[in-house]
Amino acid sequence: MKTKIAHSIDDRELSQHGVRRVGDRPGLRSRVRTSGGVMLLGIGGGTSELSIDTVAVYPDHSVFAFVETQGMWSRVDGEPWVETEGGLVIAPHGVARRLRWAGAWRLVAALVPRSAIASFAPSLPAGASVYPDRRLLDSSMQRFVAGLLDADTPASAIEQYAIEQLVMEMSGALLLDRIGGATGQGTPHEVLRERAIAVIAQQCGDPALNPERVAREVQSSLRQLQLVFSEAGNSVAGEIRRQRARLAHSLLMDSRYDVLSIDQIAQRAGFQSPMSLRRALDESYACTPRALRSARRA
Repeated sequence: MKTKIAHSIDDRELSQHGVRRVGDRPGLRSRVRTSGGVMLLGIGGGTSELSIDTVAVYPDHSVFAFVETQGMWSRVDGEPWVETEGGLVIAPHGVARRLRWAGAWRLVAALVPRSAIASFAPSLPAGASVYPDRRLLDSSMQRFVAGLLDADTPASAIEQYAIEQLVMEMSGALLLDRIGGATGQGTPHEVLRERAIAVIAQQCGDPALNPERVAREVQSSLRQLQLVFSEAGNSVAGEIRRQRARLAHSLLMDSRYDVLSIDQIAQRAGFQSPMSLRRALDESYACTPRALRSARRA
């Protein structure tokens, strides 16, 4: 991932990103932009067939795609074609399948490092999920990504960092909302726990966040909230610690934060002390802060 300016690409360059046109239909309209570890891709065209394999090219990335189409069919090699609706597509482990389009269509996608967003949801499904219904969050992310792809201007270092962080945060929020978050579905206890996890993920960097405040945010008693977390084999304090470890991990793996000491990383991630940070990283990642930085540099 080298380019920092959104630009049009031909079929040859598009294939380097895991997307290949099948057959002799007219060429595709494709654009790409990268921001740090995030890759943004926009493809559009008419009736055509594509082979997509981001798993081979970007094995460590999740795919968040927004599809507008008049007609679409998909299949995995060796299986029959299945008619598929457009909408939001979340593929935590990438996309590897054929797509057949009828009429005009456009696909806008963000490929995001899985390490940056995996902890937003308790578990990530192996396959892709399609959500035809549109919600405010995914519609907003689609417009944001499409706007970045349509812009020809280069990004400054600060803008580059902001774009990467915003795309990763929006992708993580989509995971919370659609896969492991406040979907509004499930038992009352599951819904309450999901709402609490969403609050914790958003506010974990605040050192004042504690189980009592989470309970107030979700309008529950602390006793009730502790009960629903214990049913899932967790605790409110444990989830706060896990989300803070996720935030600290992302800071330690980002070279732009190398100017910060381990003490400062702990503070930014909401920990009361560097020792608390070390214990949480050991619990979640079996690693120390300095070892994470050393591994990244190596």
